[in-house]
Amino acid sequence: MKTINWLSLPILLSLTLIGCGGGDDSPTADGSGTEVVDEVHSAMFNNPAFVASWGEKGVFTDANTCSSCHTGNATVMEFNGKDVSPYTEWKHSTMANALNDPYFNAVVEEETHIFPHLKGFIEDSCLSCHSPMAYTHAHQTGEALVSDATTTLLADGAYPFATAIGDDHAREGISCTACHQIQSDDLGSIASMSGHYKINSTDDNMGSAPAIFGPFKNLTENSMVANTQYKPEYAAHIAESAMCASCHNLYTPSLNLDGTLAIVSGTTDTNAQFPEQTPYWEWLNSDYSDPAKENKTCQACHMAEPEADYKTRIATRKNGTENTNFTERPDVPGGDDANSFFAVHEFVGGNSYLLTLLKTYMTELGLGSASGHSAQGFQDQIEATQIFLSSAAELTVNPSLTGSTLEVPVTITNKTGHKLPTSYPSRRMWIHMKVTDNNGNTVFESGAVDSNGRIAKDNATNGFTQSKCLEILKQPDAATFDSVAQGCYEPHHNIINNPNQVAIYEGVLGDVNQDITHVLLHARQYIKDNRIPPKGWTLAGQHTNPADPAIKDDGIVGSASTDGDFAPGKEAAGGSDATDTVTYSIDVSAGTAPFSVTADLYYQTIKPSFVLGMHADDVAHGGITGDSYVGRFKEMYKETPPMTETLASQTVAVP
Repeated sequence: MKTINWLSLPILLSLTLIGCGGGDDSPTADGSGTEVVDEVHSAMFNNPAFVASWGEKGVFTDANTCSSCHTGNATVMEFNGKDVSPYTEWKHSTMANALNDPYFNAVVEEETHIFPHLKGFIEDSCLSCHSPMAYTHAHQTGEALVSDATTTLLADGAYPFATAIGDDHAREGISCTACHQIQSDDLGSIASMSGHYKINSTDDNMGSAPAIFGPFKNLTENSMVANTQYKPEYAAHIAESAMCASCHNLYTPSLNLDGTLAIVSGTTDTNAQFPEQTPYWEWLNSDYSDPAKENKTCQACHMAEPEADYKTRIATRKNGTENTNFTERPDVPGGDDANSFFAVHEFVGGNSYLLTLLKTYMTELGLGSASGHSAQGFQDQIEATQIFLSSAAELTVNPSLTGSTLEVPVTITNKTGHKLPTSYPSRRMWIHMKVTDNNGNTVFESGAVDSNGRIAKDNATNGFTQSKCLEILKQPDAATFDSVAQGCYEPHHNIINNPNQVAIYEGVLGDVNQDITHVLLHARQYIKDNRIPPKGWTLAGQHTNPADPAIKDDGIVGSASTDGDFAPGKEAAGGSDATDTVTYSIDVSAGTAPFSVTADLYYQTIKPSFVLGMHADDVAHGGITGDSYVGRFKEMYKETPPMTETLASQTVAVP
């Protein structure tokens, strides 16, 4: 097995496609050597069609096999006329489509283009979390592994993206027999994070049937044993947040600008590790991990039961009919754990944009009848995600007018069990503040968004997308470059008195020189992180970086750290109240009272700088000729821009 696995790239609940590398040897939609160009979108190319019925590969089996007994009917795994079975709810989730995500693929291509000497290492590490069945099978058996100069950091070679795009067991993403075979070894510790989960191989099972872990006890095993290679087994860890941490706490190695490994200051051989995402640490340092307080696991929110105390039989006969001999679950009071519940495998999160791309570009992404996907299935997931996001935050506005100065304190409350926003740092949240007068004239506006999902500062003249900010190397003036002075990102604000200022909540990556970067492997630390911590978060409970003790992986970075209105209570044992208050001080002398104040809290999964900061498709400057996944994603992004989600909104009249 490999010795290092820091590079599992963006998990876009990600967490998020296809073969890496591009160029003349890129895979084609029909498997031939001739490029297949999409007839509607001429700048795009199609993936090979994904076929869901691929059978067995070592200890893994396709989800279609599971669906024969784990699909709902009118009486089993049904709620209000909806099939809430594991297979049906999973099929159109971001988890099931982790390798069909065009942004994920574009980022992998970008990183391997910048660091070609690490291509195999990057691709292999990414696939540990985006295609765990194919990745694990390759490393357990040696099948499809490649060893070359780009895989020297790996003990046994790499499973390449170009292979993954043609392997159906790779295209199935995070599937049933991946998660339900993860062992309890080291879960919740650094040793199991960044894709270091353990799944037993055929040799590890020593002739016994592979165990399929679940949260329920006293199982009827005959049906599964008779129809599959598995035996069901109760395991408490399958319902614990530490299980999710194996891929949703993620460290990537920091590289110097010359592509060598960055070494932690004061050491001679400790490689720096960047906390690409740490929602598990954020949750652990909150009331949600405390059994005496909120007491909610990742699964309790992202796989919530249909309603409180919902019970159902969790399987049918193979022909789809109900077997009344099966026990309804959870069996409480009875044999099951008191806190167990029927988990809906919807894996709902914060990425409606990915789901929109999957729906819009099914043909290009190789999805359709053979893969079991439908536009309506993705639309259902989009709507579920939007409903879920509507509960993520609260916003309150308390304006007061003194003379010609309108003071508007806006308080945001994070209602989630992690930072808001969390996970991959392409995400951002911001306040749109608008004040109009009695005649309907706009007196003040900050944070307005256009039809392409951009705010005014997402411009290329003096804003976030100017070329200097997007350069891979800030040369020749790296020593004097100032990311804030250049206008590459917005600093945290406690008081806003100018419409050019915007309250943006985000993580901003900094390289070894602490200059802004959009290259993941150049990231050494955050130079801004004012994502709002969850309720109960404390400074004392922060998690120290495993390589560099000067870094707190779930910390607050930048001027937010000295803002007394940001996460108040964080210094005390009881922790933060999960809020931030920003005050707008507005001169309304040009308007006529009464005034109307509207505050919207907007959210976006991919900010424009993260797209325009990719350069692998720039042929004029050494980019990829031929099919480029970066180029294809940019075309999708232009045609289907990432419109904002409104998390909360309030309008208040001021006499």
